[in-house]
Amino acid sequence: MKRIALILLAIVVVIYVGLILVPVDPVERRPGLGLSGDLAAAQDTDWSFLEGRTQAWLEMHTWYLLPHSITVSAWADDGTLYVGCSRCDTKVWPNHVARDDRVRLKIGDEIYMRRVARITDSAELQGAMGDREVRPGYALFRLDPR
Repeated sequence: MKRIALILLAIVVVIYVGLILVPVDPVERRPGLGLSGDLAAAQDTDWSFLEGRTQAWLEMHTWYLLPHSITVSAWADDGTLYVGCSRCDTKVWPNHVARDDRVRLKIGDEIYMRRVARITDSAELQGAMGDREVRPGYALFRLDPR
């Protein structure tokens, strides 16, 4: 009985380590694990190559040690990159980045190391949103260099 328990424990550990190490990108609304891709050579970028809103992928750390990645909409305003979150109070990922602000952002095939800051200042929020209306439950996050 003790041998079976040790074998089962070893299997669980191997699966858990595999989930940590194997990248699984998110697809549309389905979350993923770690992001695949190479680090961008230039981590300090002005985001001028972005035109309007673009689809990006955000990987964050979880309390249970598995990476969690999601699809987000990102845009740049005056060289600063922003990510929006609709119905943010119903989602788990804002809690992950509130606990640990270090994230990896994938745009195209390149990964950027960033820190996430939730925007609470109404002037910065309106400036980044432009003429778009800020709906109830909406949150805005700024992605700063590490």
